[in-house]
Amino acid sequence: MNIAGLLAENGNLFFLGLVFVSAIMFSLTTASLARNWTGLRKRAASARTVEQLHGQNAAPAATLFDSNSGGVLDLVLPQNERDKTELRQFMNLAGFYGRFSPSVYQIVRLVTGAVLGLVTPFVYPTIFPDHDFLIVMAVSVAMALLGFMLPKSVVSLRRDGLIAEHRNGFPDFMDLLVICVEAGISIESAIDRTGKEFHRSYPSLSRNLQFVSSELRAGRSVRDALSNLGARLGIDEARAFATLVQQSEELGSSLVQTLRVYSAEMREKRYARAEAKAYGLPVKMVIPLGLFCFPAIMGVTLFPIALRISNTFTN
Repeated sequence: MNIAGLLAENGNLFFLGLVFVSAIMFSLTTASLARNWTGLRKRAASARTVEQLHGQNAAPAATLFDSNSGGVLDLVLPQNERDKTELRQFMNLAGFYGRFSPSVYQIVRLVTGAVLGLVTPFVYPTIFPDHDFLIVMAVSVAMALLGFMLPKSVVSLRRDGLIAEHRNGFPDFMDLLVICVEAGISIESAIDRTGKEFHRSYPSLSRNLQFVSSELRAGRSVRDALSNLGARLGIDEARAFATLVQQSEELGSSLVQTLRVYSAEMREKRYARAEAKAYGLPVKMVIPLGLFCFPAIMGVTLFPIALRISNTFTN
């Protein structure tokens, strides 16, 4: 049955489903925008109050649509500052460093949920034409929720992949950093050189090291730049490295010796992770062996015996 015939027969069903899902998505979107718009108006009122105290003219339009704050795109962001910071950190760990990336992420979630929720009442009856209206509506709501959560799953997978890349490439970064510092290069130049060397093998780590070089050229201290590096990479090794450099500067110890010891520790940790994966491999192989290999082996072994027993009873 084609779609035109199906629409002709179940026009009321599709119309009610469309209205139901549209009402749900519209309510959720309106509630989110209204809540965030209230918070944005409060921040604008606070800004006007501060400007009036300083004897300046109020500029509400510049406050609401300022390019530094994101403007109208801030409406889709969380109201709480803590949640907003966690969302931005989540996007940074996934490799999205743009200023509007959290807002675009929230818009994509809303659009994906709305599209899947609205398309399902038209597609589902073509596959299962015997199901009633309540089942179609339940599936539509489930698909809308799935579409709302799907972008988060995709970004989470990207974040996990980048964190694994950072963790695998950090020992190599430490080795090259030790070589550069022992050759008499400053740590700022060594970070810039090692960042360029990792362009092909560890592109995300290389990009973050280039960020550190840019921050150092802009006048930020090595301590602050390495602390930001640890926050962007999302691994404990980078945070410990920033603390290590800070303590070395405060105590006046040899930076080369400190980096050499920490580099050896990083290599031992990577070797330990590889050993842990190797030891866990037999346990992970139990399920595929039991599901695929063991039935085939049992069938090949027992089939001749079963055939002989069947022939014996038949004769």
